[in-house]
Amino acid sequence: MNIIERNLRDENDLLRERVKQLESALAPDVFVFPVKYRLTGSEMVVVRRLMATEIASPQSIILALYGNRADYPEPGIVNVWICKIRKKLKPHGINIQNIWGQGYRLENRNLITAAVG
Repeated sequence: MNIIERNLRDENDLLRERVKQLESALAPDVFVFPVKYRLTGSEMVVVRRLMATEIASPQSIILALYGNRADYPEPGIVNVWICKIRKKLKPHGINIQNIWGQGYRLENRNLITAAVG
């Protein structure tokens, strides 16, 4: 392997690690949700993204869910995820509010952190 190939591999490894760090920042894996919420793995990623910021844009939710995939789904898929999650969290007093033109806000997030312990 010549020096150019070695440098490219090193740079590629560095960039892959940076992508992992950025994905973690988008949806930190800090919260373990109670089983009673019945959230799927992807739904947990969305809720973690909502908990990581005051308002989560649809684009940031897509990035948290699909990472660096080239074949992103249609942006409307975020509405589907939010609808499913709302139904599961509502009985526990947790709501996801639409912020027109910006994204989504998790209301009563303290109920999630209290349930986590």
